Amino acid sequence: MKLAMKLFGTLIFTTMILLGAATSASANPFPDGNAQAGQQLFEHYKCNSCHDSMMGGDGNKIFTRFDRKRNTPDGLIEQIGLCSGNVNAHFSAQEKQNLAAYLNIFYKFK
Repeated sequence: MKLAMKLFGTLIFTTMILLGAATSASANPFPDGNAQAGQQLFEHYKCNSCHDSMMGGDGNKIFTRFDRKRNTPDGLIEQIGLCSGNVNAHFSAQEKQNLAAYLNIFYKFK
């Protein structure tokens, strides 16, 4: 009985550790991104100039509208790649991560 309790306790402890690791790993969908660098890119390329015309003057509404096109972290990265042509930019994978990390203040992906 003591052995069974010890094994059960070890199993519970291991499960808690694994769940904690999975939760912390999924807490930041853009762990390699730098939000501050992303904001600088967003401002440098005047990304909201296109959004402003689409959203009646407040380009940030594009990120929070109920029918937004992108609802996953991967989808956001894909959209950044598509939008890069609108601002004549060729974003590297790192720059896309930075932009996504910045835009996640609106999207709130976990």
